[in-house]
Parts: sequence; structure tokens; C-alpha cells
Amino acid sequence: MNQVAITVIGRDACHLCDEALPIVEEVVAAFSNVSLAKAKVEDQPGWLELYSDKVPVVLIDSVEHCHWHVQYEALREAVLRAGGLLLAQD
Repeated sequence: MNQVAITVIGRDACHLCDEALPIVEEVVAAFSNVSLAKAKVEDQPGWLELYSDKVPVVLIDSVEHCHWHVQYEALREAVLRAGGLLLAQD
């Protein structure tokens, strides 16, 4: 089974990050093969230069999906295209 990795890059005291994370968590919970990692923009060399003014940034398999605002349907569709497998619904 192919694993899809989602990373949310943010920073402390970021209201947009606080708004984005529950949406990402809800999307991740709908899939059987999607993992979620949370990181701070200061954690990786180069992220400050790339993403400092964009947080939160959502990466899917290390590729930027979106920044600032997360839309549930757009993220869900992107995860499906990346190989996400929806959990069976009763």
C-alpha cells in the first residue's frame, strides 16, 4: 500500500496555522494510508527562505499543495490524486 505523507509547516502563535490544522486532520482521518507530520518553519534549512511568509504550508509528499488557507475539498481531492485510500464508510 502506497503511503501518502502530509506535512503542515507552521509556527507558534500563528492564527492561520490554528485554523488550518483541524481541517488537515479531518482530511487525514478519512484515509487509511495518509500520515500527518507537523513541523515548524524553522526546523529545516531553507524553509524560512521558502515559506516564512506563507505559513501554514501544506505539503503532500514533499510538494507544496497550498499555503495560508486550507480548503477541505481541494485537499481531499489532492490526497486522492496522490494515492490516498478512503476508509470504508458504513
